Amino acid sequence: MDYTKDILNRLIDIYERREGYKKEPSSLRVIQIDIKKTYPAYVDRYNHNVYKEINVAIEKLINENLVNSNIDVSGKYEKVKLNVENISVCYKKVKRVTIIEQCKKMEAVLNLFKDKNLPVLDNILSDWRKLISEYKKIPYDIKYDAIRLMNILKILEAILRLSNESYIRNFSTAIFQDSKRFQREFKSGIESILFDYTNEAVERDKILEYYNLYENPTYTYIKGDAVIKFEDSVIYVKELPDGIALSNVSLEAIREVKVFAKSVITVENLTTYHDEDEREAVYIYLGGYHNKSKQVILKKIYDENKNCEFMHEGDIDVYGFLILENLKEKTGIPFKPLNMDVDTLKRFFEANIYKELTFSDINMIEKNKEKLRDYKEVLEFMLLHNCKVEQESIKAVEILEPVGRRIF
Repeated sequence: MDYTKDILNRLIDIYERREGYKKEPSSLRVIQIDIKKTYPAYVDRYNHNVYKEINVAIEKLINENLVNSNIDVSGKYEKVKLNVENISVCYKKVKRVTIIEQCKKMEAVLNLFKDKNLPVLDNILSDWRKLISEYKKIPYDIKYDAIRLMNILKILEAILRLSNESYIRNFSTAIFQDSKRFQREFKSGIESILFDYTNEAVERDKILEYYNLYENPTYTYIKGDAVIKFEDSVIYVKELPDGIALSNVSLEAIREVKVFAKSVITVENLTTYHDEDEREAVYIYLGGYHNKSKQVILKKIYDENKNCEFMHEGDIDVYGFLILENLKEKTGIPFKPLNMDVDTLKRFFEANIYKELTFSDINMIEKNKEKLRDYKEVLEFMLLHNCKVEQESIKAVEILEPVGRRIF
């Protein structure tokens, strides 16, 4: 081990933790390390080589006026104190960049992405610029890493400009010429950033879909008594027991959808779609977050079938209600909640089929009380009994109710 560099690095670490770069040297508490505690082998009578190497390293640093220390009667050093006046020399000796210099590089990177006309990115830049101005680390595992910051901002700008459904591997290849690098190094951090800076009600694992970035192609499933007309063909959906799955490109090619059932019901997950068999309804599973293509087809169905009742069946949790409200807002369709009332929630609760609320759930309920005022009764029950329910629970209740107990 190079004890000269190790001692200096340890002292610089303490200097940075105490934010010494923000203060006058005279105002700093003594920055020091206890040699005997830091290097136990130093006081091992059988390890003379370590004792000798450390003493040589300390004496060298003292001679260079980088540290101060005193030797005891046994020839050992105890406390080694950093000479803060020469901190810049210490950084150069161990080939480290000062926090102030790192922040200057970070600020230069941030400035490259200003005036991009992307509100979400502007908010991110504003917060991060404030942190850097105070010499604080940027979160999301960026810290003072200017290269990682550049990559993160480059990714964010590209995602925020996506207007059509795109796939993660293609996206990664376009950005890095490597189909797996985005997922390997950046996906988790980007999800966290977008989740924190997106005002819409989107769960973290769906946030990339919200911005049109998908793992794989997504499909909209439709089943029930409906006829879908394309330019040169017609599909009688009723004749297909499990319905039909349509890609976004296929959705955009639809010319007309005629519904012969009494209602149109959108569902939040594929299991529920397959479970439902009401003959007087057309069921639509949107296959992930409802992007522009899916919103357009829903509007088309509504405009051409206003005699039908439009309903949405989602999870009985805060995100389920926020998704419903967002669906209504983005499409202009007056969807009514289905199986999302307090009596349904009570049924699940009494059957012991529910999940406990997370800290995030509770925060989201408090944050959106006004927006979700129409669901006040069910949200109050959730908070009172610390419970939420997924759509699949309906079939689970039907399985367990005859048994009269919970299966583990």
